[in-house]
Amino acid sequence: MNFFSDNILNRHSELRTNAAFIQGKLSADTTRFILVCDNKSLVLSGEKPKAALLQRHELGDLLEQAGLQVFLGVEDEVAYFALGLDGMQDQVETQLGQAYTFTDLKTVALQMPRKQSALLAYARAMVHWNLRHLFCADCGNPTQSSEAGHVRKCKQEGCGKSHFPRTDTAVIVLISEGDACLLGRGAAWPEGRYATVAGFLEPGETLEQAVAREAQEETGVALESIRYHSSQPWPFPASIMVGFMATASNRHLQVDYTELEDARWFTRDEIVEGLQNGTLILPPRVSISYNLIRDWFDQLPGYQLEKFLRQEQGGW
Repeated sequence: MNFFSDNILNRHSELRTNAAFIQGKLSADTTRFILVCDNKSLVLSGEKPKAALLQRHELGDLLEQAGLQVFLGVEDEVAYFALGLDGMQDQVETQLGQAYTFTDLKTVALQMPRKQSALLAYARAMVHWNLRHLFCADCGNPTQSSEAGHVRKCKQEGCGKSHFPRTDTAVIVLISEGDACLLGRGAAWPEGRYATVAGFLEPGETLEQAVAREAQEETGVALESIRYHSSQPWPFPASIMVGFMATASNRHLQVDYTELEDARWFTRDEIVEGLQNGTLILPPRVSISYNLIRDWFDQLPGYQLEKFLRQEQGGW
């Protein structure tokens, strides 16, 4: 499975409107709290970071100070809540002590247990949505949290519109032709980094149409076949990446340089050579883009990307 996909909580959507249930879980000794501040997640720092899953007594007055409380779900009778504490990073870190720090989840996810990274990603997405939808999109008046953080309801009498979390759909595709795959790079990326083609789904499109359009717009490549690979929650801030494998009819490129700085066809041996001489950097392992490249690379006997990287780079 892709990173951030290992969320096994029972979300208990049927109990989000049960105030007694939610209040009971908020006060239970077994409940764990996940803190999110300015899009950063609280972790236990150290050689191998871990998710900070705090008990009620460890919070002090932070539960009351939190601008948002979101019920995430239950696993093995343990309930999980996300707390939104934007603008309070220094205060929270000082209160909890040096063992805790807020950090960008993408930078530590590889070092954490996968279930924990998925849990933090879910919490981050819910806090981000709530704190950026404080006003009604219909009338502009303030909204309030409802259904344990899963609905924002307009407070204006006569409106009362309910707003629900949204996930932006993006497609991402590994395009191959013969013994080569097509990778591109953005101008703002680290020097040498190349990744798969990606873009957002537009209204009225199927996923496959979006894949074909993005390939054509960014690289000028026409696709012959498109097949689904896998998907990945990507709450940075609120996307789902839908991954595909595709084949091109030829290797002719017409790069849109307003979208990409460069796009190139790479054979497997050219990928190996680029990694060896430092001219090529692949996407981070936390991303579905890396998994698409790895799965294509490994299709031929004798080619195993992760084995090669371990040998050449002394681990990860």
